[in-house]
Amino acid sequence: MLLVFVIFMVVPHITFCFQGISLAQSTAMKVKIGQKAPDFTLKSLDGTEITLSDYFGKKVVMLEFWATWCNICKKEIPNLVKNYNDFKDRGFVILGITLQSGEDAEIQEVVNEHGIPYPILIDDKLTVATKVYGLAGPIPLKVIIGADGVVKYSHVGDYPPGEDEVPFVVEDLIQEIAAGQ
Repeated sequence: MLLVFVIFMVVPHITFCFQGISLAQSTAMKVKIGQKAPDFTLKSLDGTEITLSDYFGKKVVMLEFWATWCNICKKEIPNLVKNYNDFKDRGFVILGITLQSGEDAEIQEVVNEHGIPYPILIDDKLTVATKVYGLAGPIPLKVIIGADGVVKYSHVGDYPPGEDEVPFVVEDLIQEIAAGQ
């Protein structure tokens, strides 16, 4: 009986821990791939109001939900900066949405340390994360939205070393803009 308990109760949880990224992707947020991305307006770290729909029809947008207390989030910032710099002149923008739990100075310190060139938006009441996008899982969460305003891709957590799907997804979506689709 104990063996049956271990097989049916413990093994799935161990598997979930090691494969949590792929399993969590389908339940990380209520907005799903293929749905119109819900619009929002947030203030950036520099005080500018940024509205998601202002980019629709013009750019591929990646929402990056992260926090200063999340070590995985901070670890992946150099790769995000590289992706942003590689594609920004071709119609790509990253909007870093910070799930704030402290002062703006903490966020600014991370921005300065990593030289983050893209807008950092402050979701201090977690409204966009939890109410608008229904984020219910771990972070970081990447959501890529096509120029048509439709969610095309999402990924929870980091990538294994040397792997990153973002450039491939972004390249395809930029090609769609160029083709007029």
